[in-house]
Amino acid sequence: MTDDPYATARELGLMVGFPPPPGKVVDRSNGLMTPPYNRWSYLHMRNLFPSAPVAGSPAVRPIECDIDSGIDTLTIPRADGTAAPFPDFLRETYTDSLLVLTADRLVYEYYDNDMHSAHPHQMMSVTKSFAGLFALMAAADGLIDEDAPVIDVVPELAAASAFSTASIGQVLDMVNSMDFDENYADPDSDIRRYAWALGWMDAPPGSHVGNLYDFLQSLATDPAREHGEIFHYQTPKTDVVNWITNRATGTSFQDQMSTALWAKLGTEGDTYVLLDRCGNLVAGGGLNAAPRDLARFAMMLLNNGRLGDDQVVDSAIIDTLETGGDRDAFARGPDAVGAFSEGWSYRAQWWVRHTSGREAITAIGVHGQWIYVDRRRGVAIVKQSSQPVSSDPDTDQFVLNAFDAVIDRVTAGKPTAR
Repeated sequence: MTDDPYATARELGLMVGFPPPPGKVVDRSNGLMTPPYNRWSYLHMRNLFPSAPVAGSPAVRPIECDIDSGIDTLTIPRADGTAAPFPDFLRETYTDSLLVLTADRLVYEYYDNDMHSAHPHQMMSVTKSFAGLFALMAAADGLIDEDAPVIDVVPELAAASAFSTASIGQVLDMVNSMDFDENYADPDSDIRRYAWALGWMDAPPGSHVGNLYDFLQSLATDPAREHGEIFHYQTPKTDVVNWITNRATGTSFQDQMSTALWAKLGTEGDTYVLLDRCGNLVAGGGLNAAPRDLARFAMMLLNNGRLGDDQVVDSAIIDTLETGGDRDAFARGPDAVGAFSEGWSYRAQWWVRHTSGREAITAIGVHGQWIYVDRRRGVAIVKQSSQPVSSDPDTDQFVLNAFDAVIDRVTAGKPTAR
């Protein structure tokens, strides 16, 4: 036992013993979002839920390292005006890994809670950003038209008013109208019904939950909103994006991730994506990936989509992300709060920061998952965490303050990359 609020899974004794004692068992009932059990589960999700592997590269591509130990000497402002030494920031935000990259090297690497460079970690909604990227890649290949109706590609959604009259681009940017409550703390919220449909949480006795595709076909518009009026972050929209891309390309998420990205990046760790009860891939939040592999991906983005002589992602697609989405729609929506209250937009499942001098494209997942890419200054940060709450405005501000301080140090005296 320990009274340390930031204790690791091992310090807490989670899943230690044969069997672990009562109160120390992590299972489906507590592993998805319940602290402190997520300190163990986020490193072991395939032990609890069905999953599909993402094949990696036949040869690992080394990452050059030039570690800047001075990052540990930084002081990070908290949202309340106090400050923390960088090691305290890492612990207070339940950091399992944090990597800092430039376009050609790794400059900082931290692990805790039994994480290591090749260990897969639950990435929650960072998964969405990969789904959005795959949709943009399909559009660049002429397989998807963002202006086309969703039901041109997926006619099964004709009965779901949240999608039946929306364009593909509206769903991709999450500006289609949908009646869906994504309050993770509310046991009666729609996001809980979504988790029941997936089989990730036990539904109340007698409930008819179906599967992911059944659930998507049941979603209706918000009667108070028209399509395109506001940005509203709602997870099932990503699963529709993935359905569209799968149908248009004839390729699954996991196969596209393998062939278009991982095989080319020279990945080293296991990667997998969680499935629903019927074996359907969950693009809204199922990715589990190793920190150095996510670092390779971020370095490729810093290099305008190139890796050596290979153009992995068209630079125009990355430019599209950096340009961002409808800033007014973002500002009018319910997600423009706290650290995201101004200077942000959302484009193709990526959070886009427009703050002058701190522009970035960002993949974000609840409980503290980040891929933060500042192309203009040539620095990216990968952060994997097992925070006790799904989302907290003060913690988000703390994290962004830390990212700003780290990038300021790494780029001190250097010209911007673009």
